[in-house]
Amino acid sequence: MPEKIKICHICDRITGTADGVFSHLLMLLNNIDKDRYEQIVIYQGGKVVEHELSKIGIKTFVVSGLNDRFSVNAIVKIFKILSSENVNVIHAHLLKPYILVGLLNIFLRKKFIFNYNGLFINSVYHNWIERLVLRGFHLIIYLFTANNIVVVPSKASKYLLQMETRLFAKIEVYYNGYDNQTSDNPNIKIVEYLRTKKTNHFLVGIVSRLEGQKRVDLSLWILNELIQRNYRVFFVFLGDGPLEKEMKLFAKSLGVYNNCEFYGFVKNAKNYLKYFDAILFASDWEGLPLTYWESMANSVPIISTDVGGAREILIENDCGIVYPRGDVEEGVKAIEILIKDEKLRIQLGENGRRAVQTKYNLNSFKSFFENLYRQLAM
Repeated sequence: MPEKIKICHICDRITGTADGVFSHLLMLLNNIDKDRYEQIVIYQGGKVVEHELSKIGIKTFVVSGLNDRFSVNAIVKIFKILSSENVNVIHAHLLKPYILVGLLNIFLRKKFIFNYNGLFINSVYHNWIERLVLRGFHLIIYLFTANNIVVVPSKASKYLLQMETRLFAKIEVYYNGYDNQTSDNPNIKIVEYLRTKKTNHFLVGIVSRLEGQKRVDLSLWILNELIQRNYRVFFVFLGDGPLEKEMKLFAKSLGVYNNCEFYGFVKNAKNYLKYFDAILFASDWEGLPLTYWESMANSVPIISTDVGGAREILIENDCGIVYPRGDVEEGVKAIEILIKDEKLRIQLGENGRRAVQTKYNLNSFKSFFENLYRQLAM
């Protein structure tokens, strides 16, 4: 049997809860052919992530310095791991791992993939000094050809990245697709709660981390406007995050707390999507959320701000409604359309299910990355 191709994933800021990057990583770890590829993970630490990765038997290395803005110790430790593990391909997720590995790879000369997920140097998380330094590092990585390829989760993501920088030699588009594998049964109490609410409400789900970019505040404003117009609607938030307590207080201040439920992190949230009438995104930015595929597979229409790959997926496949970012009134109108037109709602859901089955399936995702790893390792 030929020797396995060894892939090292490097991540920071993964939580193991309502986390799109971690979900994408798990799809790779669970589905890439284990007879031909060996995968290991370097990450910043955390009990939830450690537990999830240990369950599937993945070799991991904790580099706590990945939690810091900059850490010489982290750089040294990652260098030693990559050197000793005889890695064929490095797969970096998010910006910090890209910069660290890119600089190290000037000397290591490993095959190197950067997985772009919607945020790069010009994000709100960096001040102007940090952006200047990061651009300098990015230029050095480019000049020393330390990166082989960037992979992005949509054509829209490719466009956004190219608008920010032209210093990538090659960018390829993939689609995550839908992974319907789960070993956990849904929580019966949650199922019964959703079923009960749906009997006399239009039930809207928001599946995301409760953090700034997701604009949970705008979702609550949309709920408030719908209630003011006498619609029987109920919003359910599946996901935790740093703004959870603040958003609960905001819901109370708006007077909509009795028309919504904050469940916090719910394992395998996709198990509950089929009970919703629609899934709502109010985000300021996105890459291409896995919840898109999960909602489409469950025949649930999506209402999303016009960010990331929303238009590319929802409009091209006629499986949802896109509205302008930050526009509460247009978000309200989109939900009103589906409340008033059940036939349209069902048709949008069916279009999404068919698109996942024919265009965005797990086999296409697996083939893309297996072929990429193999070509780079040759």
